[in-house]
Amino acid sequence: MHDTDEQSVDRSRAERGGDRRHQFPGRTKQVFVRLSPTEYDHIAAAAARVDLTPTGYVAETALAAATGTAPSSGQMDTSGATRAELARLQRELFAVRTAVTRVGTNLNQAVATLHSIGHPTDRLRSAVVRCDEVLQAVDAAVAAIDRRLR
Repeated sequence: MHDTDEQSVDRSRAERGGDRRHQFPGRTKQVFVRLSPTEYDHIAAAAARVDLTPTGYVAETALAAATGTAPSSGQMDTSGATRAELARLQRELFAVRTAVTRVGTNLNQAVATLHSIGHPTDRLRSAVVRCDEVLQAVDAAVAAIDRRLR
């Protein structure tokens, strides 16, 4: 059984990866890059991980590096984070996890007291304030991840 030309084009497109986001009017400037076979293999492998063509990947990553922003496709390979960056982020997330657990315990105890005496105590008010602080820490950790991904 023979593939039609249309089926061959579809399979070829799937094998090479997706195109990056198109613009209207189209892009008019071109940059030509020469690579060794090994360099090309590295680019092609990275592009495949994020489902882009090698050309699209080079364009996305070059623009992101030049502008200090996230690639517009939103799906770049971020495995280039340094060990120190990942370790710092991991420590922040562990600290937030510990704080959430402690606040949850304190809040449960304060609510139990509320149910037994029928009115809020300073302990409950304190637990609610601490919840707010922990949520701010979670927001900060998420913002740090977001910055890293841009």
